[in-house]
Amino acid sequence: MSQYYNYKTALLILLMSLVAYLILILGLYYNDSLMGNTPQAARYIVLGVFQLLLLVPLLLYVIGNGKSVKHAFRLRPMSLRALSDVIFIAIGMFILVESVQYLIELFVGPESFINNDLSVRYSLNYLLIVPVVAIITPFVEESIFRGYLLRSMIRNKYSPVLAIIIQALLFTVIHLSFRNAPAIFIAGVILGYVAYSFYSIIPSIIIHSIFNILILVDINVPRIRESVMYGRAYIPWLIFAGGSLLFLIGIVNIRRNIQVHRKRRNEEEGVGDEK
Repeated sequence: MSQYYNYKTALLILLMSLVAYLILILGLYYNDSLMGNTPQAARYIVLGVFQLLLLVPLLLYVIGNGKSVKHAFRLRPMSLRALSDVIFIAIGMFILVESVQYLIELFVGPESFINNDLSVRYSLNYLLIVPVVAIITPFVEESIFRGYLLRSMIRNKYSPVLAIIIQALLFTVIHLSFRNAPAIFIAGVILGYVAYSFYSIIPSIIIHSIFNILILVDINVPRIRESVMYGRAYIPWLIFAGGSLLFLIGIVNIRRNIQVHRKRRNEEEGVGDEK
């Protein structure tokens, strides 16, 4: 088995990247003595750069080994027929995650799901934060967790269930939020299952992007949450039921319609590249 598909090598590179990323985030980005007076627009630029840097070591590793980035990170095209199912799952995942947070707030107390940095102070800052949360973050996190890492573990004979759980746990850890961990873990499992089902991270990138945009709207238009989640007592449960239904429709359709043939290519195209 080539080092290229050795999950231990992938995990080592990933952990080194995560440590460097966390050092930058905790030591610089959240350091008030350094960034306390930094304009919000500049903070968004810094955050986007840091997230892109998280992907660089794995990207260089793949390119340095002369391998296909498309295959290494599961960048397979997605059929337009599946787009509606992917959107259903995205909306359903958002409602499920929000419902979990709602229950946590009932028992533990209120706390925002996402860092307050997503509370945009000036309208023009949306031009910077939207690309970060809707493009950069989904692409980087899906490439790392649902792309390279998930693929490497499965290629090293981890069961799909175990591989999906492990990547979801690491995905949860990087968000550094104990209270939000259950909701983040659920999102990681869903994204992992979708990426595995399609054998592509394109659908999970779309879901992640829609989810982040909905979170951004939720934070910056709080009256929606207040009128919906804290209005009549039965409304949150109706929304939960509707979101669950959309989610189930999307998942069932994927299981029924998506057929992926996972077989190895010959050695000429790289060690065990898969279709």
